[in-house]
Amino acid sequence: MSIKAQVQYYNGNRPERCLDVDFKNNRSIVTVNDAVWECKREKGAAADNKETILTFQVAKGNASKAGVAVNFLFSNWEVDNYVIMPAAAYNGNRFDVLDYGYPPLFKKKDYNKDLPVTITNVPRLNKYEGESEMDLNTGDLSTPGVGIYFPKTKKGIWILTEQATELGNSVLVFKENEKRNKAEFIIAAPCVRQKYYSMASLSTSRETGADLKQGDKVTIRYRVYTFNHLSSPKDLNNQFLSIRKSFATSVRINQLPFSKAFELMERQESDWWSAQDSLYTLGGDSWNLKWQLGWVGGLMVTLPLSEIGADSSADRSFKNYHKIITQSQAKSGFFYGCGKGKVWCSDCFWEPHPDNLLLLRKNADALYFTYKYCFSQQLKNKNWTMPVAWQAPLHKLSEAFVNLWRENHQWGQFIDIETAEIKVGGSNSAAMAIAGLALASKFENKSQWLAVAKEVARYYYKNFTVKGISCGGPGEILQNNDAETAFAMLESFMTMYEVTKEKEWLHYAEDAAAFCATWMVTYDYKFPASSLFGQLDMKTTGAVWANTQNKHGGPGICTLSGDCLLKLYRATGNKLYLGMAYDVAHNIMQYIARADRPIKDQHVGWINERVNLSDWEGHENIGSVFHGNTWAQVSAMLTVAQIPGIYVNPVKKELVVFDHVEAKLNGNTLTICNPTKFDANVRVFVDNNPAQIYPQGFISTCPVVFIKAGKTMLMTLSGMKK
Repeated sequence: MSIKAQVQYYNGNRPERCLDVDFKNNRSIVTVNDAVWECKREKGAAADNKETILTFQVAKGNASKAGVAVNFLFSNWEVDNYVIMPAAAYNGNRFDVLDYGYPPLFKKKDYNKDLPVTITNVPRLNKYEGESEMDLNTGDLSTPGVGIYFPKTKKGIWILTEQATELGNSVLVFKENEKRNKAEFIIAAPCVRQKYYSMASLSTSRETGADLKQGDKVTIRYRVYTFNHLSSPKDLNNQFLSIRKSFATSVRINQLPFSKAFELMERQESDWWSAQDSLYTLGGDSWNLKWQLGWVGGLMVTLPLSEIGADSSADRSFKNYHKIITQSQAKSGFFYGCGKGKVWCSDCFWEPHPDNLLLLRKNADALYFTYKYCFSQQLKNKNWTMPVAWQAPLHKLSEAFVNLWRENHQWGQFIDIETAEIKVGGSNSAAMAIAGLALASKFENKSQWLAVAKEVARYYYKNFTVKGISCGGPGEILQNNDAETAFAMLESFMTMYEVTKEKEWLHYAEDAAAFCATWMVTYDYKFPASSLFGQLDMKTTGAVWANTQNKHGGPGICTLSGDCLLKLYRATGNKLYLGMAYDVAHNIMQYIARADRPIKDQHVGWINERVNLSDWEGHENIGSVFHGNTWAQVSAMLTVAQIPGIYVNPVKKELVVFDHVEAKLNGNTLTICNPTKFDANVRVFVDNNPAQIYPQGFISTCPVVFIKAGKTMLMTLSGMKK
């Protein structure tokens, strides 16, 4: 790799004149027309000596439609090299493409059980002949930068940079030449893209260079990390885990305790309970909003409401499960994806899908969360037994997954719900069914189900996690890479470990967690001061990106709490996983609309899914939301139920405060302060034995301490033991 810096002058959105900067003695003078540029190169102050700072200043005159860049040139390039730009491109997005508008859905002519990974029209490297270039705003990535794995030499590299310079967000360009034997990665300011991306489509960008006057300067900072002896993309992503916050700027804000957040959300959920239909609706009467089995809430919302909600919520949750399990199953054994309480359809987005098409991921979620519910009910009441009316349908659902695997050696993405025929295969969309089958096998004592879960887990690990891809979880992105399947893989591997206690699954979980880290925002984005989030001073560290098509972060994981990361930390002792769990759990509560802190026109208790760092919905929507509650509310409720407010490991003297309170550990005394304006019930997990695998729902049974707003209390750890 070679590196060069440039001063650029633009004609429209293309650099028409590029002047290389020759850094002799780390300084250079570049003269262009009536402008004299003084350029300086220096090392950053960090002890690892990885950071380089380039400063470009107009020392004399003016520069019109100008910019600066640093170019990383790769000769002897191979198209087999794996390119990752976190949350924006995986394997360079070098996949087959269907140019469908939003919402992109597979058409009958596309059906193929052995479909190669197929994505929408997003910035990408070309799988075939033609232009091969990605232009990305730094706001398009969870962490601005690029990673490359070179399979021929078993080497890897990560190049990371900041969100912005004095000219605002930068542009990150990755491109290949026509012969595909040379490639180039560029960090340039200002952000000038040749193509602008919006909602599954690319159009010509109207961006151009900046007009600079004497004294103006632009500073580009970057860090380069190189690695040897890598075996696959998963190893490259594992290296990312420890360096991803190289440019991180994060501030912790305490404003809404977990218990108050749950109170607001539970109250709002009661408004959406349909007593007539015995369902927690999603707030509307359309096919896709009345009720959905999985993905956006469905049989997930019932778990936290049953574990830590009021008695009325627990009763409603049971009725919700009972309704779905006993009334919405198709003859194939799978459950319908959407419904109105009495009428069910295979699946839908804005209207029912044709050809009985079902996103299998929804049934995978349903299988997993139903058995989590069963185990948590047993934990709360040792005399609890599964209702007789549930036994045959749930057995049939598990068998449907088992038979689908045995017949096809994959689960596919979309199936015909009536016949269980795979219509669209090729993704790991239904990965959560690994965890579902594992729990079902344990609950029902069916070793054959666990055997299938193991086969599937190994297959998905080898063909997705190892290769650094994970795709097809959401129902309206075709098979773009996404965070939802990535976290489903992690959740499944951790569940396999909990069920079997076999170390194999723990190793898989660590590799999956490293991949998940690429989807998590690592810093607090600087929103425009006039934007909604700028005015609210929203912090973004821990937000989780959606997918490479829908270029927005989300307040949490769709649709999980992230307790898999806490479990992984307990099993390995690696604090990086604990930090990931903290980021996502603490971050999510600030997005809940409150009476004392309105968020646009959102109702109290709502959480919108948009954490818009990107301008994919227009520059005016950076740091804004649409009107509506979303799956993020379910993730927040799961967080309260499954993540302790305070985690203490007395053996290692470790303390992590996930909740919006403050705490200090001094010997055996825990001092807890509640700096918020709300009284708090804080759940405390004193982890005396990190090696112990606790049962499903355990966190919801941990002791709770009450702390009034603005008050401080002392407690001894011995007093917290169950």
